Order: sequence, then C-alpha cells, then structure tokens
Amino acid sequence: MRRLDGPLPTALEALAAAAADGNAFLLAGDGAFHLLDRPDPALLDRAIRTDRPEAWRTLDATVLHSALLEHVWHVPDAPEDIAYIHDTEAAVAQAERRGGTAVLMHPVREEVVRDLARQGVTMPASRPPSARSRRRAWS
Repeated sequence: MRRLDGPLPTALEALAAAAADGNAFLLAGDGAFHLLDRPDPALLDRAIRTDRPEAWRTLDATVLHSALLEHVWHVPDAPEDIAYIHDTEAAVAQAERRGGTAVLMHPVREEVVRDLARQGVTMPASRPPSARSRRRAWS
C-alpha cells in the first residue's frame, strides 16, 4: 500500500494505471488516498473460492469481499458495517464525514458480467438499495 498525494482525480488516475495490471483499490477517508494493489497470491489462494471460474476469482469485487473484507480487515458484510455508494465523490465525502473508509475500484466490464452469466455464475453479492448510506462507504 502506498500513500498518494494530490486530489481525487490524480488518485483515480493512479488507480486506473494500477488496475491495468491486476487488482487495485483506492482507499480514502483519512484526508489522504492510499493505493492498494498487487495482492499477495498466497492470500488470494487461501481466501477465494476455487469452484468458480478464473474470471470471477480475479474480479476486484471478489478480491475485496473474499480477501480484504473477510480475511484481512475482518469487516462483516452487514448493512450496519458496509454501504455501497456508486458515486465516487459521494463515497469519499461520506467516509471523511463519518470517519470510515471508502474503497474505490473500477466497475466490472459488461462483457465479463455477460460471460459469467452465460456460465451460470452470479457476481459477488452487493447490498440492496435499502442498505446504502450506512456507516462505512465502499464503492
């Protein structure tokens, strides 16, 4: 993990560059941005289900839920602990306001979603609309 100096657009550019090489997340909420990329392959092997296609196992959403939230940070996947906010600036603002952390990542490409759906594989769970705007902001 490395600290990024500069405004949100600069941090998002760094996220985009890192995401081109694999899983990458931008953490915000303490007045700064932190880039988390190149997750440990051993952690991913331990944390992520092996009964799913490779495309599913390598999704940022899968890595976030299975490896980071569950195994590293021990954050329950519960409405009182996680909010899904699909607006970058709003997620960062909420994290700053509430003393939480926004985890920003790139959305899944539509063709990946379609390919997984053809295989009968659903995307990693996301919270229903009623669970939004809770304590932590994850985007």
